[in-house]
Amino acid sequence: MNKRLLQLCFVITIICLSIIGTSTAHASTFKDVSYKYWAYEDIQFAAQHNVIRGFSDGNFRPGYDIKRKDAAVMLTRVLDLYELNSEPTPVEDLLPTSPGYKEIMIALENNWLSLDKGYFHPDEPLTRDEMSKMLATAYGYEGKGGSQFVDVPYEDPYFLYIDAIAFEEVTTGYKDGTFRPGETVTRAQFSAFLNRVYQKPVAYEVRNEGELVEIVRNVDDAIELALYYPKGTVHPQSNKFNKYPQTIAAADKTNLNSGVLIYNGFNETENFSPYFFRQYLKTKPVNSGQIDMFDTFVILGLRYNESGDQFVDGPSNHANYSDWRTYIERTFAQDGAINNLNMTAGFVNRNVDVYIAIPYPKRNEPIINFSGDSVGSDVYARYDLVNWYVNEVMQRFDNGKYDNLNFKGFYWLSETVRTVDDEVIISSISSILKKNDKFFIYSPHATSTNFYKWKDYGFDAAFLQPNAFRSTINNKEERLHRAFLNAQIYGTGITIEIDSYHMDKAEQGVEAFDLYMDMSKRYGLDEKGMMFYQGVNMVERMATFNHPVYKRWYEQLTETFFNKEEVKN
Repeated sequence: MNKRLLQLCFVITIICLSIIGTSTAHASTFKDVSYKYWAYEDIQFAAQHNVIRGFSDGNFRPGYDIKRKDAAVMLTRVLDLYELNSEPTPVEDLLPTSPGYKEIMIALENNWLSLDKGYFHPDEPLTRDEMSKMLATAYGYEGKGGSQFVDVPYEDPYFLYIDAIAFEEVTTGYKDGTFRPGETVTRAQFSAFLNRVYQKPVAYEVRNEGELVEIVRNVDDAIELALYYPKGTVHPQSNKFNKYPQTIAAADKTNLNSGVLIYNGFNETENFSPYFFRQYLKTKPVNSGQIDMFDTFVILGLRYNESGDQFVDGPSNHANYSDWRTYIERTFAQDGAINNLNMTAGFVNRNVDVYIAIPYPKRNEPIINFSGDSVGSDVYARYDLVNWYVNEVMQRFDNGKYDNLNFKGFYWLSETVRTVDDEVIISSISSILKKNDKFFIYSPHATSTNFYKWKDYGFDAAFLQPNAFRSTINNKEERLHRAFLNAQIYGTGITIEIDSYHMDKAEQGVEAFDLYMDMSKRYGLDEKGMMFYQGVNMVERMATFNHPVYKRWYEQLTETFFNKEEVKN
């Protein structure tokens, strides 16, 4: 088998794992459901939890219609309802010995499904409007009359049910604005609807100063209620299949408490020195002593040349092997970030963790190797570039004497995972890092696609960006509540953000920073899982510039995250 074929087999394996995800990789599989099928994960969920079973021939038959009797059986099964609370409803076309009789009686008792002049029609296919009634009634969903499907007028007898599942985001309808209520529901579609029900909390607890105020079914209503209270918070309630610990960074494998992003790209930090890093390692004197600050440093560069080109997923990324090597040289230079951080940590008796960012391997144009040859921009070429970089950085740490630094692993620079090729690269690099006892971490932005799959991709920790810090954002507090809620649901940490404010513009950032600090205390981010985005060098400015807003921010930062540590002389 030649090298290219081996690579192909490896990549296909990684694609399967990245798409399947660790949560479903061991679920039942079916001969007629490829991992590329649109409802693959939904079907895996349904099969894994014994909600919808396959056939004896090993097939699932995803395109087959769901029969009304089968829908009743499946919903009673998933809700663990096995007994009637009243006398069975008389039905013309059913006998007590009929398949699914008890489950149908439970469905009728709970008003999930209706009779047609005394007939149930058990073998008729379930329609989408009937499905909406089943889910809305079974799960207590209520809408607000805001759905606007062009084929579901308000007078439609199923409008309230369809509106309810749309409000709960169990359905979005079709791209043409229709819901198509009379169409039948396939086994794949029913799996998808149920998966959407269970991929979110069953309800949300709203608290004020830690005391429970109300339990709310809808997330938007919960956040709106939390905004009413001066110290309101929102917390997810677990459902049958997903347990939420209601803490930040619950799935973090790295035990990172307080990290900071240090930018060292071209013209991003003018001077790394012991004086610079001291502002991140120790607070100003407190009671004749100092308090330890950040325990983790993430070294990353965006710009890589004097033209301002950046290591990002976009048209400004033209970086080739030589550019990646130049960045490594900058990072490990005698006057660079790593040497100065190590030296300063020694001066102040600290030992800190370090991650190095992996630039985004461009996909918009061919990559040029050290020989000047084009190696293309497919997944193989991009993976080879990242693999070379990772090994080169690990070797630099192995060869260096950084007694005060713990090299923990790598940080994925891109803030989202857009393509299957990206999933392949991330998953394969994650496997390599695990073999070398290194971690892989990531900071997705608030609107990142599929950020909730960070564990499936192979990351060991993620730090969600609320993106509420910019002056143009109006709903800052709402965005922060939503980010902290998602952090509890998906086990991530949170990125605290402040822009690079010049002194004469600092007042523009006061409201946002106040909210970030307040929310951090409300949700317990001061305990674990904080990554600090500071624009460029804002912590140094806060600590050293004689400006009232900078001083206030520094006091807020240290009081919120570092004042619990023992003062050290």
